Amino acid sequence: MTTQPHPHTHTPPGARRPRKRRLVILGLPYFGRMLARLLAARGWDTAYVAHPGHNPVAWLRLLPRLARADVVYLIGSRLDRRSPQDLLARVRRRPIVVHWVGTDVLIATEEHARANASAALSRRATHWCDAPWLAGELAAIGIAAEHVALPVEGLAAVAPPLPAHFRVLLYLPVDAFDREVFDMATLLELPRRFPDIAFTLIPSPAATLPAPLPPNLEAHGWVDDMDALYRDVTVVVRLTTHDGTSFMALEALSRGRYVIWTYPLPGAVQASGLEPVAAAIESLAARYAAGSLSLNDEGIAFAREHFQPARATTELDRRLRAVLRAYLRAR
Repeated sequence: MTTQPHPHTHTPPGARRPRKRRLVILGLPYFGRMLARLLAARGWDTAYVAHPGHNPVAWLRLLPRLARADVVYLIGSRLDRRSPQDLLARVRRRPIVVHWVGTDVLIATEEHARANASAALSRRATHWCDAPWLAGELAAIGIAAEHVALPVEGLAAVAPPLPAHFRVLLYLPVDAFDREVFDMATLLELPRRFPDIAFTLIPSPAATLPAPLPPNLEAHGWVDDMDALYRDVTVVVRLTTHDGTSFMALEALSRGRYVIWTYPLPGAVQASGLEPVAAAIESLAARYAAGSLSLNDEGIAFAREHFQPARATTELDRRLRAVLRAYLRAR
């Protein structure tokens, strides 16, 4: 008895292999490069292209690649009329997917308030967002978006034990535009409120902060080895007036650390403003001193269950293929 080749694993002699579907990714470099690599492993012909901004010559050079793409995937976007994204939505008939990730939603809301929003991009693109609350913000400006998680490659496979000394990590970006949505006053007051607790602040070196800094605060610039830093802290504090899903919060949770954040997240403490945040730190520090603070098991489970790269990439792959199939059926 002869065994017939399986139709899904063998190509008959002389037959042409099906073409890989082309996916061009534009937008934020960290996400774009990561997704191009992860989705290429799922069978896509992927290319990440640095966003040309408002350079018309760069856009002209990019047009042939955009025209050939089966799907154009924007990680972060602009919504204003006459932006490159608006023009792309006006001329392109094949699928466009926009994945909103945080500050871009804030900017889009401002453009909508100025009656300067692109109706073409709002209507023609498939819209996703990386945090549940962003879906509500987008709905308020007429965009129907689904929450779709992005993969987080910085999750830990094994949570290290809590450090020998209680230390708090503060996050405050150095860029002035980004700082506008961070509660810098509270972040810099916390070390003064707790002089016996050690604090580390990244990624803003001391020269970028108001002097003098309290002696229990170490301010550093860019950190290459975040894993070593997470091992050295017990609590991570991120205080913003607007945010998408924080990869830093998820990386810390996957290591069993405690996170204090403005937004709700399973396993994290939701708090904002000096007094609520100080109360949360005081409670965690007291439990640590009493020996009753163990690894954050709820945070570990949540981060790994929903943002593990293989799982999140599988869902992205499924959704992108569904978008393309819907377009092909409708032609």
